[in-house]
Amino acid sequence: MSQKTEKPKKKEEPKVYTYYEIKGDKIIRKLKKCPRCGSFMAQHKGPRPRWTCGGCSYTEYSGIEKTSEHK
Repeated sequence: MSQKTEKPKKKEEPKVYTYYEIKGDKIIRKLKKCPRCGSFMAQHKGPRPRWTCGGCSYTEYSGIEKTSEHK
């Protein structure tokens, strides 16, 4: 009996050049900057749309309607 051993997949490093856009003489960030630590934030579109920082776990929720109706 011989078993095939699968090699672990290598994690791809993010391609930093995709985080920026060049317009004329200016370089513009495509992603938000974390207000707490200053790194890039990831945009999640899943069940609750949000921006999350991978470094310090800061999270901003977007598209939430606040209701202040208490009876």
